Amino acid sequence: MGSAIRIGAVFFSLVTLAHAGLDLTPRVEEYELDGVKRSQLVFTDGERHITYTPPRNWEYSGRGNRFVLHPRSASNAEASITVSKLPRPEVLDEATLKRLCDEVLASVPGGATNVALVSQQLSPLLIDRKETLLIVINYDYYSLLYAKSVMFLNRQNEQVRFELTCNRNTFGELQKAFMSSHFSWQNL
Repeated sequence: MGSAIRIGAVFFSLVTLAHAGLDLTPRVEEYELDGVKRSQLVFTDGERHITYTPPRNWEYSGRGNRFVLHPRSASNAEASITVSKLPRPEVLDEATLKRLCDEVLASVPGGATNVALVSQQLSPLLIDRKETLLIVINYDYYSLLYAKSVMFLNRQNEQVRFELTCNRNTFGELQKAFMSSHFSWQNL
């Protein structure tokens, strides 16, 4: 009887570990490719290791369910990657698209004006063979013109959001760098 309980406890621990969720606390790992030393960030998801290479010359920090990046070239820009639990697996259907679009439009700071949807694109890129949704909005805040992009990726019972907020005049360049970095995700 005692061994059955121990086996059950070990099994329960393994199942719990396997569903622990994505932890965005980065660990730097170096590797060599064609004789050149490179580095990438490693995150954990239970026993799995997920890797990512942020854009060049962007500073980063992360812990738990939030990872934040700042390009050195733009002091008022911020990108973030966040993970949240979903009550159930979610499909990117019309109702979900509308709800997520409304969420992004409502996410602007209080007092923002001229909030406008710029674009909504299903699957602008696949990350580890997973579908994404990209929403881009513009808004004015204290006489400054901002752009914000939010890309959604659903993975089993979690949703990963990739957000970038910056001045409109630097948005194109920063969005290109941030989006390009997403091709480096492995095992997400």
